[in-house]
Amino acid sequence: MLIILFMLFTFLFFLIFRLAYQKQSSKYEDRIKKYIPREQEQITVKVQSKTKNIRFEKRLIESLAKRFQGRAFLKKWERNLEEAGLPLKPEEFFVLRLIMVIPAFMFFLILGFEGAALVIASFSGFMLPTLYLKRKKRLRLERCATQLPQTLSTTATSLKAGFSFMQAMQVIGKEIPDPIGPEFKRTLKEMNYGVPVEEALENLLKRVPNADLEMVITALLVQRTTGGNLADILETMKETIEERVKIKEELKALTSQGKLSAIVITLLPVILAVILNFMNPQFFEPMFSHPLGLAFLFVGGVLITIGWVMIQKIVNVEV
Repeated sequence: MLIILFMLFTFLFFLIFRLAYQKQSSKYEDRIKKYIPREQEQITVKVQSKTKNIRFEKRLIESLAKRFQGRAFLKKWERNLEEAGLPLKPEEFFVLRLIMVIPAFMFFLILGFEGAALVIASFSGFMLPTLYLKRKKRLRLERCATQLPQTLSTTATSLKAGFSFMQAMQVIGKEIPDPIGPEFKRTLKEMNYGVPVEEALENLLKRVPNADLEMVITALLVQRTTGGNLADILETMKETIEERVKIKEELKALTSQGKLSAIVITLLPVILAVILNFMNPQFFEPMFSHPLGLAFLFVGGVLITIGWVMIQKIVNVEV
C-alpha cells in the first residue's frame, strides 16, 4: 500500500511541475536553437514533436478540465494564474486541486485517522495547489520588484542613445528575464496590434500588480500628456526604487528568524499529533471520538491560527 501511495505522489508532483515549467523550458529551447546547426535543429524538432504527442498527463488534465470549462466560480483564478506566471487554465488548475485530494486522503487513512480527520486531510489536499499558487505569485512579484531598477536603467540608457520608447521596450523584452521581460514584450505586442498605449500599460499593471511599477506607469502616462525629459525621470525613479529594494532586503534578513519561528510553532503541534497517532492510535483516538477531545482540537486550531496571524503582523513590515 505504501508503494502505491509513493508512486501516486510521485506522479502527481511530476504532473504539476511539468505543467508549471513547460513555458519556461520552451523559452530556453528557443535560445538554444540559435546555436544548433540546421540539420541538428530539424532532428531536435522531430524529437520534440514526438514527445509532445505522448504527453499523456497533459491530455488527461485537458480532457477532465473540459467538464468545468466556462464555470463562473473559476473566473477569479484566471487573474491569479496569470500573476503567478503559470501556463494553466482555471479549469485545469481546479482539476489539479481535485486530484490532490486523493493522495492526502489515502496518506492519512494509512496513518490510521478516521472521520473528521480524513475530511480535514482531504480539504488540505484540495487547498495545497492554492498555497503553491500564492507562493509562486509572491515570488514572481518579488522578482519583479528586484528587476524594476535594472529595467528603468536600461530604458533610460536606450532613450539617451536615441531610441524611441517603443524601441526601448523592445530592448527590455530581449534583455530582461522573466517576469519583466516577457511582460514588456507582451505589452509591446498589444501596442503593435493597435491597443492604445494607456490601455496596454494598464493591462501590464494588472498582470504584474506592483506599487513601484504602478508609480512608473503613472509617471509615463503623465509624461505623455505634459512632456518632459523621460530619461531623467526614469533615472530618478530608479534611484528611489533601488533604496526601497535595499530596505526591503534588510528587513527580510532581520525578520527571517521570526518567520521561521512562526513556521515551527505552527507545524510542531500538527507533527506531534501525527506521530502520536501513528505510534499509538488507541492513545490518540479519544481526541477524535470524544466531544472533549474535539473541543481541544478546535481550541488548539484557533489558538495556533491566532498565533500565526499575530507573528505575521509583527514580521511583515510595510515599506
